[in-house]
Amino acid sequence: MDKKGISKNIIVIIIVAILAVSLIAVYLAMNGGSNDGVATDTTNGGTTDTTNGGTTDTGNQDTGTTVDVGGASSMQFKVSMDPADGDSIDYTYSVKNAGTSSLMMRIEMQTEGESFIYIINGAQEKVWMYSGGEWMDFSEMYPTYWDTWNNAWQGYHDTLIDWTGAGDWTYTTPNGDSVRIYDITINPSLPDSMFEH
Repeated sequence: MDKKGISKNIIVIIIVAILAVSLIAVYLAMNGGSNDGVATDTTNGGTTDTTNGGTTDTGNQDTGTTVDVGGASSMQFKVSMDPADGDSIDYTYSVKNAGTSSLMMRIEMQTEGESFIYIINGAQEKVWMYSGGEWMDFSEMYPTYWDTWNNAWQGYHDTLIDWTGAGDWTYTTPNGDSVRIYDITINPSLPDSMFEH
């Protein structure tokens, strides 16, 4: 990336992107990386019992579905965050080589009318961001991007451990923000080219 040629618009885009990542980290911190509080699988009319802070999934029972989220080497899912106060954020998370130092992540995000793509490639220790019609190389900041997005990935992974294999997984943060995880695929075949620029 030519640092001398960074325009004011690109700087604004970078700031917006950093704020969006920070917002995601806040959601995960408020959720605690688990499904404590209000969480439910909405398949087959699932309901939630939040007595004493617990959760009980009454949908999707007796389906014979067993999902090994913990042992998945790749995952793909969509997230919709609807804050009680503020604009919603929608994104698609693709992960390959989970549980290894070669973990690769691709996050395609929509927020405030802007589209972003982040690629964090643990195998190459590279980071790229796409916005405003161009790719930018942020590999100099790899440790920062890795920590942020890997923590987000771990939070979602831990949240989905009890997912029963079909339907959406939703929860509400303590301040009333709604988070929906959907279109969840365990061990999809994801080409390496998705995680490179």
